[in-house]
Amino acid sequence: MSEDAKKPLPFMKTVEDALALCERENDNFYVSAFMIEAWMGSVTLATVAEYAEKKSAADRRLQQGTAVRLFDEMFGGAGLDEIHHVFSALIRFAEYSDPQSRILLRAYGIMAIEHPHASWPRLVPPATQSDILSAAAFLRGIMHRICDWVEAITHAQMHLFSHFAPVAFDPDPERRELAILGVQQRSYPEMNEFQKAWWEWHYGEAAERLQNPQNWSMVGRGMVDDQTRHQSYPALDDAIIMFWPLVVRFNWTFRDLMVVLRSVERPWRTYPCEREQDLATYCTNVLGLRKGKKGRSARNGLPEGIEIARALCRRDDGSVS
Repeated sequence: MSEDAKKPLPFMKTVEDALALCERENDNFYVSAFMIEAWMGSVTLATVAEYAEKKSAADRRLQQGTAVRLFDEMFGGAGLDEIHHVFSALIRFAEYSDPQSRILLRAYGIMAIEHPHASWPRLVPPATQSDILSAAAFLRGIMHRICDWVEAITHAQMHLFSHFAPVAFDPDPERRELAILGVQQRSYPEMNEFQKAWWEWHYGEAAERLQNPQNWSMVGRGMVDDQTRHQSYPALDDAIIMFWPLVVRFNWTFRDLMVVLRSVERPWRTYPCEREQDLATYCTNVLGLRKGKKGRSARNGLPEGIEIARALCRRDDGSVS
């Protein structure tokens, strides 16, 4: 389906709105969609908090499984007969035109590069209990991998946003929420009807909930403050952030990551990709990324998963797709 043919999700302020839609449309999808929106919003808020509340990147802990944890808090109770409904809801959600839907569609697409559909197990009747358990475990693993990519995409977006609009990253949660409303208001005339409805509801809801008048000056600051922070290597930052789920999955060393970065369509060969020690320091002190365990560099110089990383670099500008 082309992007122009897609429609935004119906605007749902509360779970009661979602339930009413389910009843009106005779379709239980909308409660699942409301929960998916809440899950993805929580991932974004957690990522923003890392940037806003920890001004030194070395103190941040990004791409540490937050999206999987929050997903399991929301959907982890799904039984064997419900897992495929959750997965179907994720796929359907990705077919809409909303920003969250586009993130989910992109995450699904990357997951499908890693795990081509042809390799997925097929349940052939009569399926045994063991077959069903194995299929359910596989599907849950696929959803968790989608979570990893959602977290990486969100990290990449918020990393860029932190340079584009540093005013929106105040350490105080209320002040940054109001600043973000102000930043969003800059583009209000270009918003579609769904985005305008969401912004207007959020503004009204915040007016009732946030009572400190001094904090409300942040809306004005967000509207007019056009200061930016210099980003030395934006394309490199994007590539490393988007490759990080592969670093974790294949336990790449920083030498492996350096080899991968040098092998893509627009290779990086200068600092910080000249020495693995520099790259390790850069990942920690600039991007808030750190390895959980020590790996062993590929003996043949070609780390496992390198073709997946190369497949992500398909844009004409060399950035990660």
